[in-house]
Amino acid sequence: MNFQFQRHRVDKITQTKMIEALEHAAMKCGYKVFTCREFDNAADIKHTVILREYGSWGKAMERLAASLAKKNIILEPRNKPKRKDSISDREIFAEMERIWKRLGHRPSKLEWEAHLPTINYNTIYKHFGGWIKACSQFIEYKMDGSISAEAKSVPELPHADKEYNTEYRRGNNRTIPLGIRLKVLDRDNFRCVFCGKSPATDLGTRLHIDHIVPFSKGGKSILENLQTLCEECNLGKGDRHIE
Repeated sequence: MNFQFQRHRVDKITQTKMIEALEHAAMKCGYKVFTCREFDNAADIKHTVILREYGSWGKAMERLAASLAKKNIILEPRNKPKRKDSISDREIFAEMERIWKRLGHRPSKLEWEAHLPTINYNTIYKHFGGWIKACSQFIEYKMDGSISAEAKSVPELPHADKEYNTEYRRGNNRTIPLGIRLKVLDRDNFRCVFCGKSPATDLGTRLHIDHIVPFSKGGKSILENLQTLCEECNLGKGDRHIE
C-alpha cells in the first residue's frame, strides 16, 4: 500500500451536487444573481462549500450562468442599489414604507437587509446622517409636517446662556431637545404608546412627544418622563398624569 499524508474526505460534495444546489437557488430567486445568505435559505448545503470549490462567489455565479445557458436560461444580474447622488428622499421613503408596513414596525438593520431592499442600509444611513434620523424624517414625511413636542415648536438652544443651558440639561425647560425627542421616538418604536398608531402604517396619524407627568405639575423634560402619543391621544390626555 502506498501511504500518503493527504487524505480524501468520504463526505465530499460533488460538483454536480453543487451545481444542482446553485440552480435550485437561482430558480427560487427568479433566475437572478443571488447572495450567499439567499443561497443558504434556499439550498440544503452551505455557501461555504461553494466558496471552497470555486474560490469566490463571483466565480460560482459565472459557473452557474454557464450551466444555465446550456438550458437556454439567462441568469440576470442583480439590481444594484442606487448611488446616494442619484437617489431622492421620496424614493427612499417609498422603500421604507414598503418594508415598514410589511413588518408592522420600524425595521432594524438586519430586518431591512433581510427584506432585499432596492436601497441598501448604508446608503440611507449616509444620506440622512443616521438610521434613526432617517426614520424620523420618514415619519415627518408621512405626517406631512413635523414631529411635535406637545404641539409646540422647539427653539434652538442658546449656547451663550450658561444658566439656561444648565436648566435645559436638568429638564427644567418645557421644550425638548431634538436628540431627546429622537431617543423617545426610537424607544417607543415611532408609534403611540396608548393606541399603537404610527404614521408609517396608519394614514393621517400625527405624533407628539408628551410629558408623562405634565410640565405644569412639576414633570421634567427628561427621557424617563417623556412618551410618544398620537395627536388624538395627546389631546384626550390633556394636562393629566395617567398611570
